[in-house]
Amino acid sequence: MLELVALTGTMVYSITNNFPFSSWGEALFLMLQTITICFLVMHYRGQTVKGVAFLACYGLVLLVLLSPLTPLTVVTLLQASNVPAVVVGRLLQAATNYHNGHTGQLSAITVFLLFGGSLARIFTSIQETGDPLMAGTFVVSSLCNGLIAAQLLFYWNAKPPHKQKKAQ
Repeated sequence: MLELVALTGTMVYSITNNFPFSSWGEALFLMLQTITICFLVMHYRGQTVKGVAFLACYGLVLLVLLSPLTPLTVVTLLQASNVPAVVVGRLLQAATNYHNGHTGQLSAITVFLLFGGSLARIFTSIQETGDPLMAGTFVVSSLCNGLIAAQLLFYWNAKPPHKQKKAQ
């Protein structure tokens, strides 16, 4: 959910400020992916109606945010809220990794692509938008993704403990 808030903030802020699609397009596709995953989680928990309601509510919120009814200050605040959302989300993951003593099934390819992508986004944001808020968000994201990448390297050979089956 934190990721969905962050992606929505980036997308709405970019559209509102008329940034080129190349500076925010990935947020659109990641948002679609994230909203699909949210729905599927609810669906496979047997809460399909709740999932459909979630999709409808999200669509409505997105329409309101993209409408002229939403002041630019609210849209800017939403983008600024990305920083704490990213930090909290990644620090929760880092804390879980630390507590477990391993990174579980975390994909090395995905982690390093996220890290490299967020580093690249710093420079593309500066080039394409010149917006310090967008660039700052990606700096923070890169630092957090770098922490997860460092944990992945640190815990590279660590394996989760095998669960013992209870004898009956």
